[in-house]
Amino acid sequence: MSQSFNRRSILGAALAMPAAAAAGNLIAATPAAAAGVVAGAWTDLVLEPGITAQAGATPQVRLITIADTTFLQARGAITCSLAADTKIATLPAGFTPPTWYVRAATPRNNSQGINACRFEINTAGSVSIYGANSGNPITWVQFDAIQVIWR
Repeated sequence: MSQSFNRRSILGAALAMPAAAAAGNLIAATPAAAAGVVAGAWTDLVLEPGITAQAGATPQVRLITIADTTFLQARGAITCSLAADTKIATLPAGFTPPTWYVRAATPRNNSQGINACRFEINTAGSVSIYGANSGNPITWVQFDAIQVIWR
């Protein structure tokens, strides 16, 4: 029994050393802004007629660059009545459209066991939602889960 206890002590000490070193590195780390993270301002999407921002959740986007890779982040939510794939918004003025389609899955109302839809921005800057049909309409979409590489 003594031998097993000693092995556990040695193993525990060996595993604790890298954790202690990592914690020291995290404490000494510089803030994100100093480490190459650049976050743009949140900007409202330009919504299409019939698409409404949920109260307190205006749909917005921003670009954030981390280590020379730029991502699009979105937040907010809409109320709608979509029975087909539909353009819901346009990127804000001054927002350069992507060079290729940008797509992400995002939450929607749960209907017939389907609770996600496709969010897409095309090369013209149009924002569309895919996955609705007359038998399974989309009544709301939430954007907080969207973070994709921006091209």
